[in-house]
Amino acid sequence: MSKGKRVIVVGAGPAGVLTAYGLAKQGAHVTIIDREADVVSSPRATIYLPSTCKALDTLGLLEEAKTLGPSTYDYQCFFALTGNVGRMSHKLVEDLTPYHFILHFGQHILAKMVLARFLALPNTQICWSTNLVEIAENDEKVVAVVDTPNGQQTLEADWLIGADGARSTVRKLIGASFDGFTWPDTFMAANIYFDFGLHGYVPSNMISDPVNWAVIAQIDNTGLWRVAYGEDSELSEEQRLARVDQRLRHWLPEGAEYTLERANSYRVHQRSASSYRVGRVLLAGDAAHATNPIGGMGFTSGIQDALTLIDCLSSVINEHANDDTLDWYAYERRRIFLEVANPTAIEFKRRTQESDPERRLEDERNFLEMTANEDILRQALMSVFILESRPYQSDWRDTLVKQDLDQQTNGKTVVGGTSSTLRRTTEIE
Repeated sequence: MSKGKRVIVVGAGPAGVLTAYGLAKQGAHVTIIDREADVVSSPRATIYLPSTCKALDTLGLLEEAKTLGPSTYDYQCFFALTGNVGRMSHKLVEDLTPYHFILHFGQHILAKMVLARFLALPNTQICWSTNLVEIAENDEKVVAVVDTPNGQQTLEADWLIGADGARSTVRKLIGASFDGFTWPDTFMAANIYFDFGLHGYVPSNMISDPVNWAVIAQIDNTGLWRVAYGEDSELSEEQRLARVDQRLRHWLPEGAEYTLERANSYRVHQRSASSYRVGRVLLAGDAAHATNPIGGMGFTSGIQDALTLIDCLSSVINEHANDDTLDWYAYERRRIFLEVANPTAIEFKRRTQESDPERRLEDERNFLEMTANEDILRQALMSVFILESRPYQSDWRDTLVKQDLDQQTNGKTVVGGTSSTLRRTTEIE
């Protein structure tokens, strides 16, 4: 298979722009296309866990990223059943890793910063307001038919990367299914200007409650915070928006004044593409997998997808490896999602929304016992690094795959990771 340097990246979200930037730094000729007219100016993901900070450092982006938002250390969980609060600090592992902190700023800020660096490199371009219509490939190239403001055009490349979100056009065009389920819950995200830090909150907080659960986190240095909570799926969007103030009052001090910057609802999913590679086309980020956002597993996994794909594809196009390394990328990132990110996100969601009083007390007891045991807590804080890929080795099919199969338990690689009766489908409906 040809090892040419021309790459098309579909999608200008974090996974897409980071992959494009990393490949361009390695000499690839990269074109990004995106259906939007510009970077979507919504914070969406806002928390950069330590493994993401390490990934940004690997790409030479961390020092600038640190200027975009606050660096913080603390996380706490409020247990509504008893009123107890559990706390942990990443400072506890500063002797184990230089990445013992969390960054806070919107993913659109990251995308803009990376795009500026990307476009400063040779052989790079971005095409806004461009919709992918069709993909064709052969042993020599991949051809993308796109709709642009100037009419339909054809783009040719050696490789195409789909990083175009959970409703990925690329994934559908290559015939990959998106197996899993959609949660019945509706999530609401309200961004407000209010200093939660003056009222017992740290920069990252989870409120464990079956009705009034919430994730409350600082977004940036401007005083903007996010309150994510559950809403009634039977209500219209207008009805949900009309209830924002009523719902926020549950977590705000009595009589508190705030400014609502924006609010919107969304549905969440647990899904994985059936394959992350088909020939000359590869998937990354939400195009490859989707998960509920509690715990940050989706965004964090997508950044690791980008880092691994940069390493593998640049090795191929610079003729340091054959394209078996791309099969490794597809295998390893899918394995990590199915075995780590997906079940972890489901467990975060369960603990946040658990309704059974006995299980709630057990969850609380386990959390408090963990925070009281320094060795166990240090292991827990370092566990986010297992989202990183293992290094490629040429005999991975005979060694690592066998090792993985030996370690698997029944149901471990089933999307969902739960005995839930939620209906499985092969695509978001």
